[in-house]
Amino acid sequence: MKRYIVMILAALMAVSIIGCGQSGDLFPESTAGDTAQTEPVDEAGMKVGYLLPSGTDTTDTDSRIEGIRQMQYETGLKDSQVFIRTDVSRDDCASRIEELVQEGCNIIFACDDRYENTVLDAAQQYPDVQFCQEGGTKAKKSGLDNMHTYYVRLYEAYYAAGVISGMKLNEFLNSGRITSSECIIGFVANEDSPEVTSCINAFYMGVGEVCSQASMMVRYTDGGGDYDADAEAARQLLEAGASVMSQFTSTTGVATICAENDIPIVGNAVNIIDVAPSEALTSAVADWSVYYTYAVNSVLEGKAIDVDWCGGYDDGSVILSQLNDTHIPDGGTDRLIEVEKSLRDGDAKVFDIEKFTVNGESLATLAEEDEDYQKYAKSIRNGEYQESLKRSAPSMDFFVDGVEESTYDYLGDSEDTEEAAESSTDTGEE
Repeated sequence: MKRYIVMILAALMAVSIIGCGQSGDLFPESTAGDTAQTEPVDEAGMKVGYLLPSGTDTTDTDSRIEGIRQMQYETGLKDSQVFIRTDVSRDDCASRIEELVQEGCNIIFACDDRYENTVLDAAQQYPDVQFCQEGGTKAKKSGLDNMHTYYVRLYEAYYAAGVISGMKLNEFLNSGRITSSECIIGFVANEDSPEVTSCINAFYMGVGEVCSQASMMVRYTDGGGDYDADAEAARQLLEAGASVMSQFTSTTGVATICAENDIPIVGNAVNIIDVAPSEALTSAVADWSVYYTYAVNSVLEGKAIDVDWCGGYDDGSVILSQLNDTHIPDGGTDRLIEVEKSLRDGDAKVFDIEKFTVNGESLATLAEEDEDYQKYAKSIRNGEYQESLKRSAPSMDFFVDGVEESTYDYLGDSEDTEEAAESSTDTGEE
């Protein structure tokens, strides 16, 4: 119930966001306070800062703002105690941190892993301020008491959503809407990174639990927050034959195209049913409030913050948004209840190494025999590749077999129809 109250408050707060004095500042101007202390902080004197990479017109920002509002609800902090900077580029990061320090922030959340080196420098310069880096990897090695990294096992939510999507494909197969050769999933992603790749693979693994003949085509947009690029990538995948879509982007461009073409879509970050009322199945969502509340309460109580923290289904850090009851396949809700329970209880093996191969080989075999894959050996336990086991930030930088990157221009004028069926796979290195 609390979550829905906060969602309403977040919507109302959008009015106050518009018209703030300085571009990128979501809270009213305030006077600078003293540098934060490491001992317990009185709630009335507590100040929290956030660095967000996107503007207020993206779903990424919406998701984090909702998490901030929920944190405020849980901790009792007022708007005047929270300072949010949006549209923060890597080049602007240092000056924005300085602003937040001068405001008197006791703790600063950096919500883009590209900030990490700058945040490390700031943590050294301001030892009395706690710094929390989303998706970071360097806190442990830094040796700094005030430097922390955090992320969530978002791939768990994509896995659960994949099961529902696979059931939707089966529904289409049984009704004759598609044939086995048309059992194709499209996935629009804003970047090629381990965070995204783990979600892509998990989604495909979920689909495969119920629809083994499915394949997946991934289209990158090479950036975030570009509605037109997201929409164009979706059109390309639909032209290539995708029957179900998913995404890891920060706009509603993909959902809009799916709504126009009657294609089921799994969103991310926020509920997209209002964008695609008949097509949206659900969304894979990170509830950032879980970590925000934990870290802020730690500062308030004078407790140590974990140097590297990772949440998942077990603590509510990742969830599926509202299910679209008008579009979920028969039996989907009951199956999802089972899947989500197994994720919460720690029984689900999302990346069961017996259920996927990489370039035709077992990952366990590759980890033993191929030096390029040896780095994954320590993450293979109990027959499963356990993503985020060694650190919170994902490390998966390969596609499982059945997933390929699509780069061909299906909307172009080429007469080479055979080439249109081809796609290339590009696996980067961590």
